[in-house]
Amino acid sequence: MSLYPERNPKVAWRKIEGETVIISPEDSHVHELNETASLIWEHADGKHSIDEIAALVAAGYEVPPAVAKSDVEELVKVLSAKGLLAAPKRQEVFAGA
Repeated sequence: MSLYPERNPKVAWRKIEGETVIISPEDSHVHELNETASLIWEHADGKHSIDEIAALVAAGYEVPPAVAKSDVEELVKVLSAKGLLAAPKRQEVFAGA
C-alpha cells in the first residue's frame, strides 16, 4: 500500500508569488506555505504518492531522496493533523491480479 495525500476539498487556497496561502474551513485560520511546501501541496491531489512527491522535491531542490521523503512525510503529517490534508491508503494495482 502507498499513501496518496489529498487536499481537503473544503479548504480555500491560492498560490501567490510562489507560496501557497490556505484558509482552514473550520476556523478561517490562514496558513502560509513556503515554496517547497507549496510544491508538495500542489501535488497532494490523491493521484501522486508520497514517494512520487518526494522524488519531485529531491529533483527540484537537489536533496537526497531519503531526506525529501522524510520532509514530505512530516509535512503531510502536520497538514493532516490540521485538517488540511488527508492521506488515504490505496492498494497498488498489479497487472493480471
